[in-house]
Amino acid sequence: MVGLSHGMNGLLVVDKPAGISSYDVVRELKKGMKRVKIGHLGTLDPLATGVLPILLGEGTKLSPFLEGGTKAYEATIQLGVTTNTQDREGKRLTEVDLGTYDLSRQAVEGAIQQFKGKIRQLPPMYSALKYRGRPLYKLARRGGEVERESREVEIYELQVKGVHLPYLHLYVECSKGTYIRTLAHDIGQELGCGAHLAELSRTRSGPFSLKDALSLTDVNELMQKEELEERIVPLSQALNFLPAVAVGEEHALRIRQGQAITLDRLPHGCKGREELVRVLLRGGGELVAVGELRRGEKGLLLRPLRVFHDVVFTKGHPCDRHERRNTDGSGRKVNGLRCRAEKRGHRTIQVAR
Repeated sequence: MVGLSHGMNGLLVVDKPAGISSYDVVRELKKGMKRVKIGHLGTLDPLATGVLPILLGEGTKLSPFLEGGTKAYEATIQLGVTTNTQDREGKRLTEVDLGTYDLSRQAVEGAIQQFKGKIRQLPPMYSALKYRGRPLYKLARRGGEVERESREVEIYELQVKGVHLPYLHLYVECSKGTYIRTLAHDIGQELGCGAHLAELSRTRSGPFSLKDALSLTDVNELMQKEELEERIVPLSQALNFLPAVAVGEEHALRIRQGQAITLDRLPHGCKGREELVRVLLRGGGELVAVGELRRGEKGLLLRPLRVFHDVVFTKGHPCDRHERRNTDGSGRKVNGLRCRAEKRGHRTIQVAR
């Protein structure tokens, strides 16, 4: 597998196959991106397939701003059988004859109504949630069970796509933290026959959908051709749901140093109250920071919350020796002057000190 640049920043949307964990996807990508920091958004169980956003380099800083987005799933539930993991990979606990239950489409649609909106879920024992520092699934594998607190999640949309007994096909849109396995189990309890999750595909995670996703085979082929960078979502584009504020190089440098700046007017798309914005370098469009707008004593204040180095401010980056330089006549660089290097469309700005 061809090694890729350690300067790669952004987001890659992967269509996770069944049978491997989300971290297995990260581990596979690390083989070809040995010097790139890699993470993922939203864990998918091994049986699940679908959208798994992969964060690369500076893109790992995007997590707090993307992880709360709406998730969409297509789920297949097997009625009549419960398991200890609430999915098909677990040990069967109960099994009933479905012939004694009303499982018509009308009955099913009536039963699922109570699961729409804000509901409370009891996290399953087979989950990565921690109890006294240990993942619950490790305790569950040893036969243990501990008391868990239910938590609020929200189901924005829940549709019956088909009833083909013993299977029930659903479309679900939900908030972060929703366990579709638990939703399947709870629907089975409401119907009286019990149920578990048989198949699951995540079709959307925040702004990213299956149409944006690459299979692992696609990723490996693009690595071999050295064309993967063309499919990486730039940092600024990954946050294009946030209003944008364009700043010049001087303000960009101040923001990267953690300083707040004042704005003359409210940026387009902002509503005037405290809100998040993405700060872009004027002319280049690279992401400088995610900031918070608020009104202060001196007017409209932009305070950086998380800074990014899609545009890299550094002291020692090699620049073209033939680039125009300004000096004070003694051959020394003047503080505050910059030289530029362009590579693959990513601008690097060196701050002379």
